[in-house]
Amino acid sequence: MLPEAFRKPETPGRAMIHLRTLSRLLLLACLAACAPRVKALPEPAPTAMSTPADAELTRFAREYLDWYYAQNPVRATALGLHRYDGELPDLSAEAHERKARELRDWLARLERMDATALTGDAVFDARILENALRADLLELEEVREWRRNPMAYNGVIVGGLASLSSREFAPLEERLRSLVARMGRLPAVIAAAKANLADVPRPWAEQAVKDTQGTVLYLRRDLGQALEAQGLARVDARLREEFEAARKKAEGEVEGFARWLEKEVLPQAHGDFRLGKALFERKLALEEHVELSAEQLRELNERAIRFYQEWVAREAARIDPKRTPAQVMEAITKDHPPAEELIPTARRQLQEVQRFVMDKGLVTLPSERLPLVRETPPYARMGFASMDTPGPFEQRATEAWYNITNVEPGWTPEQKAQHLTYFNRAGLLGITVHEAMPGHFVQLLYEARIPTEVRKVFAPASLVEGWAHYTEQMMVDEGLGGGDPAVRLGQLRRALQRHARWHAALALHVFGESVEAAAKRYAEIAYFEPFPALREVHRGTFNPTYLYYALGRMQILQLREDYRRHLEARGQPFSLRDFHDRLLKLGLPLSLARKALMPGDTAPSLR
Repeated sequence: MLPEAFRKPETPGRAMIHLRTLSRLLLLACLAACAPRVKALPEPAPTAMSTPADAELTRFAREYLDWYYAQNPVRATALGLHRYDGELPDLSAEAHERKARELRDWLARLERMDATALTGDAVFDARILENALRADLLELEEVREWRRNPMAYNGVIVGGLASLSSREFAPLEERLRSLVARMGRLPAVIAAAKANLADVPRPWAEQAVKDTQGTVLYLRRDLGQALEAQGLARVDARLREEFEAARKKAEGEVEGFARWLEKEVLPQAHGDFRLGKALFERKLALEEHVELSAEQLRELNERAIRFYQEWVAREAARIDPKRTPAQVMEAITKDHPPAEELIPTARRQLQEVQRFVMDKGLVTLPSERLPLVRETPPYARMGFASMDTPGPFEQRATEAWYNITNVEPGWTPEQKAQHLTYFNRAGLLGITVHEAMPGHFVQLLYEARIPTEVRKVFAPASLVEGWAHYTEQMMVDEGLGGGDPAVRLGQLRRALQRHARWHAALALHVFGESVEAAAKRYAEIAYFEPFPALREVHRGTFNPTYLYYALGRMQILQLREDYRRHLEARGQPFSLRDFHDRLLKLGLPLSLARKALMPGDTAPSLR
């Protein structure tokens, strides 16, 4: 018999206890491969008075963050901090080596502090900072994507320019000057790529060529169109001429970079993208605060896949017991809006799910604003959908965009049809929940309430994506779709998609499976067509820890049930709205959120 955490509740529409976490298996200590291991987290002492140790950590955090922003000017702009808007990072090998030395100095300084004397928020911030420092060092010195991943360089280019052109956080004249300055620094970025890149894996080279060609199109067309809509014609003629000259030059430079990638890098792209077991486990532990071995992760995931596919079978039988679950799922996925109706349909759904959240009182909405639904820009079309939100420190340009990746004109009719299966009507409803309401967009609305700058800057993906993925299930549990089994199947398919990613990440990076075999298994797990399954697995070659969606969802479900029991043991009522509000305000990695919500708790976040 399945343990309680796996059981489907008898009464639909109530908050479920089933998947409290699919990982009832364990919480294991970090493997020896996770060395150097972070120190045990001291119990935060509730106090209204800060200690000298707290003050020391506050000074450290301030100095480190100021250094971090200077080292990462494109990220600073995206965060809503505009001191470095005219800068791009130094990506030379010498700069990477210097950064690693300085990171080791920061880490040594942090380790000299007396962690046992920290109280309140400082306890959590110290752990977050330590993990962030170690993760950055792991990337620079051992993973070393700066040596192997051409997408990283294109990302700096397009991210540096798009972050200045997409949001009107300052007068256009000021942003134009910053754009000109950054475009003037593109040759250094491209030169660093040409000097550094070696042993590039083929899937990375293929995607980099596509991405960089998309950046050329962005420079040639989209950038100018965006700025014209913001009043470019009214800008001083001399500045317009300076910008146009810089734009044309940048277009030529990036076009040359794309050509170099296609002609020089791609034919020789025979590098191995696999991280290997030790690096995979360490990366996951440091970035997501989840310390599990690859074998334990695989066992947990296979158990989850079986559970979800059994649930799919039950729901499919409600629709048509004469057909197999795969046949029922296929019929559902083929019921999708035509390409021209994708955006209007999502807009209608967005208003519907906002009303559902408000009527049910599922989470307190700090405002009733909604994001703008649009097609994904050409330079950012790797995924199916995304939420483009302002940074947590942005004061003026606070609009948000819900991006949906429509079909590409150059695709075959079959590829277009397969792509649109992802946006089947039940599935699109769940995507809207995930990306916007009450998923990522509501996280944006809560950013101002997160208590420390450290947490706003270093939020792990398992919290961000885990919350959004959790809301997909929570909303259906609470009655979204009115009990329609097609809506539940849409949610289950997306859950299986995340577990298919989990399988692909481990299969590719730890257990030596080929891309083709991983894509075949992906399609089987998630009821995907071959073309989108292959696209998803290609993502896994360069996003090895993209199992963080399901990891985060499972931790939230486990925390929710444990918090319920914690309150009930003290004679206090549990409120779903209160739990969601508290979790979003904390902004903590989920293993640390337990300590904040339940002082004295020693239970693992996954078990």
